[in-house]
Amino acid sequence: MIKVLKYGWAIYFIIWFIIIFIILYPAFLILLSKKKWYPKAHSLRRYWGRALMFVSGLRGQTIYEEPLNKKQTYIFTPNHFSYFDIVSVNSQMPFFFSFMAKKELANIPFFKIFFRTIDLPVDRKSIEGAKKAYYLAHKKLKDGISLLNFPEGGIGTTVPKMRNFKMGPFKLAIEYGHPIVPITLPDNWKRLPSGGLQEGGTPGKMRMYVHRPIPTENLKPGDEVELAKKVYTIIEEKFNELNGL
Repeated sequence: MIKVLKYGWAIYFIIWFIIIFIILYPAFLILLSKKKWYPKAHSLRRYWGRALMFVSGLRGQTIYEEPLNKKQTYIFTPNHFSYFDIVSVNSQMPFFFSFMAKKELANIPFFKIFFRTIDLPVDRKSIEGAKKAYYLAHKKLKDGISLLNFPEGGIGTTVPKMRNFKMGPFKLAIEYGHPIVPITLPDNWKRLPSGGLQEGGTPGKMRMYVHRPIPTENLKPGDEVELAKKVYTIIEEKFNELNGL
């Protein structure tokens, strides 16, 4: 019976995901037609996420270790155990940023429009694809646009053990001197076990803990390994604390 309810909830979630997107799609087409309107398009997809969470019983809560400066360019680095992580950071972060995410997401009809405009698909299986993604990331940072990158490079399935971090976001942060902001997402794996909808899902809380920014302006190339270790430890400890592990 419980499995039936979980699958039923997952179907309900998908239906509302599609309905809200279809309603908003004309507005997305307009707002993504010009670069100067991209921040407004990003705000609209944040409202899409909030509406979706509301109708599906997902309760978001954002906790800041300290206030962030909305005029600062950041590189956000959340842990990644669920597709709901994208919904969380999109709807619960009041910042304009570009996603750096695996290229497979760009093949999903509902995400294509964003990866052709705001966001950056990363082909980690191709050297040329990875180079292209990081070239585009450089352009975003030069324009003062924050980036959000899941440093694990994909959804981990061994909760609470995260995958090893990729060095890309940490190299970018050091090169440009932008602060790294670790983000702990402690609940999304409970809402969607195994990352996706194959086991169904459940409504409930979706906390997001935004850690204190880590300055990088005094770091040099080669320091990215220690920086990545520091971020990994910060996220891991908070994830375990919030889950009582």
